[in-house]
Amino acid sequence: MFAPLMRFALTTAVLAATGFFARCDSIPKDAELVALFRSHRDAFERLAVMGIEDAGRFSSVSVESLGKEPLTGGLQTLNPERRGEYKRLLASIRSDLVMGIDGCTMSVSFSYWGGGTGLSIGRSWEKGIAYCRRPDRVGRIVDSPNKQPSEDDVYLIPIEGEWYIMYEQLD
Repeated sequence: MFAPLMRFALTTAVLAATGFFARCDSIPKDAELVALFRSHRDAFERLAVMGIEDAGRFSSVSVESLGKEPLTGGLQTLNPERRGEYKRLLASIRSDLVMGIDGCTMSVSFSYWGGGTGLSIGRSWEKGIAYCRRPDRVGRIVDSPNKQPSEDDVYLIPIEGEWYIMYEQLD
């Protein structure tokens, strides 16, 4: 359990470096995330497939990171058509969406909200949607939506199939 948590923590650090946590806001309700997933299902499905196919080449991608020159972090290995497809699909859901990829757990996370990073008190957290082929290797599957957990971990609330609401909390 420790290794997957560390990989997810590393992904969180990458997200923080890309400016993800600058989008802090109140924590969205689980129903909002489920509605967002269902209204953009085709884009999420295609992005998950692409992420698994490209696992190992880079760990995160966003419209913003694809617009920087020179491309870094493995994004430069993508051909222009593939970069364009990532940009188009990510922007069709939300222009500030950050997608994290973990090839070890075969999971893809779509992070929307977060907070607490860099504060000396309180917890760091993020919430979004995750595609997990092996959710038991990513975090704890729970069925209690909208409750803030007391322990540091990755919490997964089933949406359907291999799709989950993801809530990560670190002290």
